[in-house]
Amino acid sequence: MSRITNWRRESRTPTLAYRNTETGARAILHRAPDSYRYKWRGAILVDGYPVWSRGYETKDAKAFRNVLRDQPTPELSCPECLNGDVVVGGKSADGATVQRWFECRNCGHEAPSRIVYGAER
Repeated sequence: MSRITNWRRESRTPTLAYRNTETGARAILHRAPDSYRYKWRGAILVDGYPVWSRGYETKDAKAFRNVLRDQPTPELSCPECLNGDVVVGGKSADGATVQRWFECRNCGHEAPSRIVYGAER
């Protein structure tokens, strides 16, 4: 298996975790809670904000590594002005669900993450 450009593996079990050597982003394939549709969840996080997420039926490490090959340097950018100076804001919690927010320092655009998590521990 060839190496993944700009990604270094941090752990293999029980979760598969990688760290980007240029941006410091994290990529994690972990076991999802029982209430989720898929048993495994893969996510790429930039400053704690999810920029990509996908569910898997099994711990499909090969498909997850292929996604990392396609996205060698994930960055968090504003959808309005395409500025890279984005700050991850606080979290809003509604009962058992948690959602993160981000804010652009250039145009002031605020948006919630598209991914809503279960209760964080």
